[in-house]
Amino acid sequence: MADEFLSDLPFPTNPPNSPSSSNFDNRERLRLILIGSTEGVREMIHRQHQAGIADAGSWSRILPVPNSDEVMSILLLYRRRE
Repeated sequence: MADEFLSDLPFPTNPPNSPSSSNFDNRERLRLILIGSTEGVREMIHRQHQAGIADAGSWSRILPVPNSDEVMSILLLYRRRE
């Protein structure tokens, strides 16, 4: 499932053990997850975008939550480790 949203991210997403991952040695991967109704998730994505927190296009497509009537969207971010 993770591969479904990685291709649209504005930064490289090499696995940690890949040879080209040296750029990410001092970074921590963070995941923001929105879960709720389709309308609620879309609204929060747009609010995050309007507030300058996360570009709306960086979120995953809306995915169904298993065994639920809710949906989810995921955003991957990286932060520099101190």
